[in-house]
Amino acid sequence: VISACWREAAYGGFIPAGHEEAWEQFAMEPDAAANASAPPRKSLLPKTMDEGDFITIVAGGITAAISRKTGLLSKFAYRGGELFSKPLMPNFWRPSTDNDYGANLQKVMASWRDAGAKAMLLEGPSVKKNSDSVLVSAKLAICGSAAELTLSYEVFAHGVRVDAKYEPMWTKGIAATSSNCAFLKSAKSSKYVDVDGKKVQCRWGDRGEWQTLTIVAEGVAAGQPLKHGHKVAVQAVTGKTESALLVHCIVPEGGLVSCTGPVGKPSWKIVRAAGEGQVLGGDEITLQALDGSGLFLALGEGEAVVAAAASDASKWILDVKDWPPPPRVGLRGQLVEGYEDVMWFGSGPHEAYIDRKSSTKVGLFQGRILEQTVKYVRPQENGNKMDTRWMALTRGSAAVSASWKGCFSMSSVGIPSSAGLLISACPPHTPGGGLGMQCHRYSIDDFDGPEDKLQQRVKHFGELVPQATTDFCIDVAQMGVGGIDSWGSRPLAQHMIPADRGYEWSFWLRPFSNEETSSKNRALALSSLARSQ
Repeated sequence: VISACWREAAYGGFIPAGHEEAWEQFAMEPDAAANASAPPRKSLLPKTMDEGDFITIVAGGITAAISRKTGLLSKFAYRGGELFSKPLMPNFWRPSTDNDYGANLQKVMASWRDAGAKAMLLEGPSVKKNSDSVLVSAKLAICGSAAELTLSYEVFAHGVRVDAKYEPMWTKGIAATSSNCAFLKSAKSSKYVDVDGKKVQCRWGDRGEWQTLTIVAEGVAAGQPLKHGHKVAVQAVTGKTESALLVHCIVPEGGLVSCTGPVGKPSWKIVRAAGEGQVLGGDEITLQALDGSGLFLALGEGEAVVAAAASDASKWILDVKDWPPPPRVGLRGQLVEGYEDVMWFGSGPHEAYIDRKSSTKVGLFQGRILEQTVKYVRPQENGNKMDTRWMALTRGSAAVSASWKGCFSMSSVGIPSSAGLLISACPPHTPGGGLGMQCHRYSIDDFDGPEDKLQQRVKHFGELVPQATTDFCIDVAQMGVGGIDSWGSRPLAQHMIPADRGYEWSFWLRPFSNEETSSKNRALALSSLARSQ
């Protein structure tokens, strides 16, 4: 990267000498996959041990354990000291921002909230032994059958290379699921149910904003399949305010139907024409009222939707909407206590997102981990670092503030004199050579809120309590934060994650010792480690 800046040479009225008027940066070539001049490493034959629920690999000073039940990297130690306090987990959710709430994304994307924690092992873990490494691979099912994530961990004597491949599967046929968007098409008229305020009608033969419904099954987690006999609430947007979308449920009222019911309260039972089993997109269903009337949701006279006896007018085709995109695609972990400082080479010094990064510079930055959390009044997603080539998390040192280390070169930057963890992106799969990374001395879960923003447990930043451990994220993609307005608009299309797009990315987890970073310019020592994996 070549950086150029224009500064005032001398005091000129209100502008002090040295004030930066303008700057620009130019990428000269793609990041190299490795440093070709790096000396060859001494081959250390790794050992593989079967320890019940874990596959444990010991190579040099590295010990890595992959769970047989989850396929996740659950333990990671260096020279006998454990680095992880939690497994490295898939992560498809971000704490909802105020703009997310305004666009109702905390509900539209709800199936992704716990998708990582509830990932199910599909294949593996399989083990392949090489001359100087051991490769362990596993495939996980995400959101039931909506997507698959393949994880590979190659354990060497100097660290672990993680390769990940995310592949959406909903385009290959998927079951209708609770809390996701769907459409009801009349089997009689081929028109879709639409909601306009409180009025429920069936007017158009295409799918649009006002035909979008959310079917929530009682006792069924978001993203799990809908089944014959489930009691469901059929929800729709009935209006907008300056701060939120208004959502109500379609309910029977005698022989009429209106969209006035409370959110989440079931009013109907799904009856699948094909009988027992999962409800699939394209299935013929009926919705029977739970009020004991024996009536069904039905197409009435003209364009009205009513509650009536079973007939051809009460038959509907459940049309499953394209699966909602995830807010992020990546992995999340937690380090044991004792990590205090961070240094990274990427965008900075402040947070950056795909639609909020033009004011950041690519360079070398450092700071306290505790200071990487942005103090928004209401805790929410924050602190992301775009295009990060590497991030080093180290144990305690004197407090320093995040700062850019010069336009034209990496100046000597002090690193704490204790061991740490280096996370470095790996070209060529990684887009642009960098990944989104962040670190916090607060629990990321405390940044998030439930569907109702007013019910968030930690309502103000001042209520957050620092933790001894360090939470970190490594992302290949995260949607933008938006800001067109805060009462309905999503981020621009080019700043969203396409629901049908797959991703591949790779990175190294590389513990480092005091000896490896003891040179006068430890920043360059870390950079050399990152490029010579």
